Amino acid sequence: MISETERLAALEWHVRRFWDGHIVELATWDRGPILERIPQFMTYKVFPKRAGDAWVYVTVGASLADSSANGSEFFVMSPVADDVHSETLAMVSDFNSFEAHRLTVGSVMNIGRPWMPTSMMDHLLVSLPYPYGPELEWASPEAGGARFLWLLPIYKSEADFIRSETLEDFELLLDAAAVNVLDPNRSSMV
Repeated sequence: MISETERLAALEWHVRRFWDGHIVELATWDRGPILERIPQFMTYKVFPKRAGDAWVYVTVGASLADSSANGSEFFVMSPVADDVHSETLAMVSDFNSFEAHRLTVGSVMNIGRPWMPTSMMDHLLVSLPYPYGPELEWASPEAGGARFLWLLPIYKSEADFIRSETLEDFELLLDAAAVNVLDPNRSSMV
């Protein structure tokens, strides 16, 4: 049996190996209930290599809340560095730590505020990590086989569309419009 300490080390190694060559810095949100629910919870900030590339905030330890193993870790991409992303990841991870609220691909979550101060998008879509692929998505067995999922900021109207239509229909709209997912003020697709 893999200990929690070993799982955390393997999760951190997975993040650091995937973003090898980037500065990866601890950026944990330590306010609110997250550390009561998941005491070993951490977030990391991944610096972009070039101007215009994404800042990435990623969890390490969120998957520990799922006793069945194969839990979820989450990441969000941003055009700028901002502590609000660590707060968002803590909020989502806390919510997901309750079995009744487990998030899966296609889940939509109202976060009750814009994902960034300058944006009108206040929902998150739990998505496959399309920008990074399966190499990021699946952690090793030593990391509990955790799955890294992308939290894509969306508008309420888009969340409603996903709920009334399908995730695939929404993804087709995004692809057809070649949406810049880093634009906090992009136009709504619906």
